Amino acid sequence: MTNVIAQSTTTTNAAEFAHAMPATVVKNDTQSATKSKSSIKLNQLTVPATVTVGNNTTSVTTQITLAGLEQASKSWETTELAASNKRLYSILKDAYSFYLVMKQDTNKDIRKARADELDSFIAVRKYTFMPSSHDMTRVVKCVFGMDRRRVSAYSIALREAFRQSVAAADLVAFIEQEGGVEQIRMGGTKPLSVTKRAEKAADEVLGTELGMFKFDPKLFAADADWADKQVVIVATYLPTGEFQTNAVIRHDSAVNAALAAYYSQQQAKVREAAKAEREAEEQRLADLKKTAAKVKAAVTKNAPQLSKADKQKEKAAKETAAANQQAANKAHLNSLLLEPLA
Repeated sequence: MTNVIAQSTTTTNAAEFAHAMPATVVKNDTQSATKSKSSIKLNQLTVPATVTVGNNTTSVTTQITLAGLEQASKSWETTELAASNKRLYSILKDAYSFYLVMKQDTNKDIRKARADELDSFIAVRKYTFMPSSHDMTRVVKCVFGMDRRRVSAYSIALREAFRQSVAAADLVAFIEQEGGVEQIRMGGTKPLSVTKRAEKAADEVLGTELGMFKFDPKLFAADADWADKQVVIVATYLPTGEFQTNAVIRHDSAVNAALAAYYSQQQAKVREAAKAEREAEEQRLADLKKTAAKVKAAVTKNAPQLSKADKQKEKAAKETAAANQQAANKAHLNSLLLEPLA
């Protein structure tokens, strides 16, 4: 049987551990009585407004505006925060790569070396874990330190990527597409619910028209209550390319389940396409390396022959020069003698 969705209307090498990271994901601004710092430079704000701070005897006037603060906030978000997130995602990618090599490398010795490195690092840092702790959590803690909340968030994000078979090369794109680490953490390590997957697929399905068909009123009577609502059509795909309709189901749960299945299918296609593209690029680079190696081998192989040929030419030239010199000497000597030499 084949499920078809119809409408009743026309209408996504490991780097070395980087242990020396900040203690928390976000630090609150702090001030002391003698020293303070601000990420927003008030003297660069452009639109004037006066704020007076002080008592009856003293006052300080600073030019600040909401428009200027908004501009500073946007600048921070698009430059400093974006750069910080980019660096964070890069480190997460390396940590993720370390885990993948430790678990999936085809060489058993390499997998063991990574596992031994992890155990040794944990022993040196004197970290402790529950027996049930995921190895991804162990890797993340070694990289990012003791902050439990941050380790948990990063571990959840990387485990979700692993659950969806995201390659290390695609991890940064995956995190950005999912709205960042915190957004992934809020979704947990479980798959998206049927309802959420259905919501993601609904717009695409509603925007697609495969054609129109109408049932025989004797077999399936029209119902005004169904207008503009989605239904699930159960049909059998025939060798002729036609669909033999078997049932029409009007039920929200059935529609959501079908849409969720459609979303999962489309996501699988996207991952397969990305994987194929990545493998094609890897194959292209491998072919270039093989070609370069063959050229180098051919040059190395022919180099001695070319050297030998040059030596033979040089020897022949020397022999010719010696013969010419000998003939010249003989001619000169004959010119001095009454009887020429034989």
